[in-house]
Amino acid sequence: MQKHLCNDYLSVTVDTAGAELVSVKTRSHREILWQGEKGVWNAHAPLLFPWTGRIKNRRFTHKGAAFDAGIHGFIAQTEHRLAQESADLLRFETESSPVTRKLFPYDFALAQTFSLNASALTHTVDVTNTGKSPMFFGLGFHPGFICPFEKEKEAGDYELVFDTAQSPDLVELTENGLPSGAQRRYMNNQKALALSDDLFKGNTLCFTGLTASSVTLREKSAPHKKNGAGYSAGYSVEVCIKDFPYLLLWSAATEKLRFVCIEPWYTLPDFENSSSEWESKKNLLRLESGKTFTAALTLTIHTV
Repeated sequence: MQKHLCNDYLSVTVDTAGAELVSVKTRSHREILWQGEKGVWNAHAPLLFPWTGRIKNRRFTHKGAAFDAGIHGFIAQTEHRLAQESADLLRFETESSPVTRKLFPYDFALAQTFSLNASALTHTVDVTNTGKSPMFFGLGFHPGFICPFEKEKEAGDYELVFDTAQSPDLVELTENGLPSGAQRRYMNNQKALALSDDLFKGNTLCFTGLTASSVTLREKSAPHKKNGAGYSAGYSVEVCIKDFPYLLLWSAATEKLRFVCIEPWYTLPDFENSSSEWESKKNLLRLESGKTFTAALTLTIHTV
């Protein structure tokens, strides 16, 4: 089932399957979000929980039990129920069950709220530990945006622009997508990262050490507003990344760039040298019994 939000700036659609954002359109009915395609990437903007990326050997253990682990967890495939609906807000909820306990050995409740404020859409996630012991988990956002914006444009016509100059490190990944433990400097006091058809072929760019508050996907040659990251000729997409320790940039390895995923994450994939025991894995979030962890991602669509 799909539910909708609409104001004078944006129209938004969320599916109860995964509470996944599946459409964001401007007031001129231009689709911003990647619409999914089998054989390329058949998703739009899934939430990643209770782990991000891949788990070593696609399995982990916990207190003697073994669990199979697909990529990015399972919440994106979990049906949610609509808990609240208003003119500018949708809230979806789900929780642990006998089905999820076969995949993840903790009790939890999870809520996803989507709210519109002018041209900004905020996706808020509340994870509550409903079990009696600490819960260890991963969490990340994975929105994909159509790029190039126009059919006659090329990947090289676009760039990602941080609101301040950055010198992040790149987390090096193995061919299996696991952090090797090595890092290297990727940018040197730069604001802009140029896109190309080859940038993501065989690669996910995983940044750590960013201090920027936002990153904007925009057209290079368009006239840009002086303050902030600027506007494109038609629109630009600003993603708030403040307080996220990692930012991943990814696209499918197609001949020509067709979309860009801008992914703020709280955790990394499993490390290449990790053990199989879940609670000994690096980089997971720890949540005490009865406590709630809240994360929020805000997308702002600037139009001219």
